[in-house]
Amino acid sequence: MNELKGFWSYVHVDDEADGGRICQLTRDVKKQYEMLTGEEIELFVDRDNIRWGEAWRNEIDSRLSSVAFFIPIITPRFFQSPECRCELQTFAHKAENLGIKDLVLPLLYVNFPEFREEETGDELIQLIKSFQWKDWAELRFSELESKGYRKGVAQLA
Repeated sequence: MNELKGFWSYVHVDDEADGGRICQLTRDVKKQYEMLTGEEIELFVDRDNIRWGEAWRNEIDSRLSSVAFFIPIITPRFFQSPECRCELQTFAHKAENLGIKDLVLPLLYVNFPEFREEETGDELIQLIKSFQWKDWAELRFSELESKGYRKGVAQLA
C-alpha cells in the first residue's frame, strides 16, 4: 500500500496568530483521513517535517516534486509571502505539466476583499480562484470538539 503524500502550505505568523490552529487542522485532517480510509497519508508541514540543521530549501523543493497534492491555506498574508507564492507556483507548474490541474486543493482560511473580487491584479489569486476551493473562514472559529468543526474536518479528509 502506497502512502498518499500532500503538501500543506501556510504562513507561520498566521498559524501563530490563530493559536496554532492551522497546524492543528493538518493533524486533524490526517487522523480523520486515516480513520475513514484505513490508509496512511503524509501531509508535509515544514514545522513538523524539517529537522534542525536540515537544508530547508532543498527539503521543501524535494517534497514539492514528490507529493500528489498541494493544500494552500489562503489568507491575505499567503499572497504576501514570497515563500508561499513560490511553493504555489512550483506545484501548480508541476501539476500543469502532468495535465492534472485538480491537485491544488485551496482552503480559504480568512475572507478578504481581494479574493472575492471578480478580477484582481494578482495572478496567483486568480489561479487559486480557478480551482475548486473550500471555505473554512467561519469554521476556523469553531471549538475543536464542536460538531461543526469535526464535520468540516471529515469533509476535508
